Amino acid sequence: MSELLTPKQHHRPSKLRGRKVLIKIGGSSIAGKEALEAFAHDIALLVAMGIKPIVVHGGGPEINEELRRRGLPVQKVAGLRITDQATLEVANEVLSRINEEIVYALKRVQVKAVGLQGAERDTLVAKKLDPVAVKDQEGKEVIVDLGNVGEVCYVDPLNLNNLISGGFVPVLYPICSTRDHRLMNVNADTAAAQIARSIKAEEMVLITDVPGLMREFGRPETTIREVTAAQLDELIQEGVVKDGMIPKVKACQLAVRGGVKAVHMLDGKEKDAIVNQLLSGGNLGTTVTA
Repeated sequence: MSELLTPKQHHRPSKLRGRKVLIKIGGSSIAGKEALEAFAHDIALLVAMGIKPIVVHGGGPEINEELRRRGLPVQKVAGLRITDQATLEVANEVLSRINEEIVYALKRVQVKAVGLQGAERDTLVAKKLDPVAVKDQEGKEVIVDLGNVGEVCYVDPLNLNNLISGGFVPVLYPICSTRDHRLMNVNADTAAAQIARSIKAEEMVLITDVPGLMREFGRPETTIREVTAAQLDELIQEGVVKDGMIPKVKACQLAVRGGVKAVHMLDGKEKDAIVNQLLSGGNLGTTVTA
């Protein structure tokens, strides 16, 4: 593994000192000991610089792998997982394991971290997502019920803010509870955006497995460096943004329209991408503003 940056290499004061930053990362971005250790060191550096990170993680590929291992179907519509009871149980198990691994990695680099399921203390309250209209293979519109899939309708910032004020880094995964205490699987990107809005995060970092939002998928040279929330609507209509990128883009819009100053979409494979984006002022991926 290449040498990690140290606080001395970012000697100038950070504009984010004392501010909250939401970092959303997928399980695949920290798969393997080396990647997880590098991520933990990034968070430790942010803490050392006086920044207050909050981590939200998903684990889609890992959930798919476990479903296949158990002989269960992997079903998605419009980038969202169809979640029956068996799939929900698998998702909860897998995300809980990833959460534990992240927390332990952070503790190994002396970061005070606390793992949380979204449902704990009703931190994230969800409502069942309405059935979605999609087109079948013949181009006809059909209505699909996603099952135990929810969307965040309320975030209680008290628990999170108390942890942050105590010097802890909350690490959340998006299995949330409805008001009548039914567990729901919630898209991690949109959950992260709702949390960022609620706790008044200054910025949000969305770690992906691509260099950013590209006009032509697979061609990094077409990466869009800066874009507004309104321009993202146009890109969706044009078909530039499609499939699994739609929930990510919608999350970016949700965050900046809710008061987050900027959302940065970065490639998790880029060395030190998080700290360089937040501390050096460069633009390593796509930055979304209001």
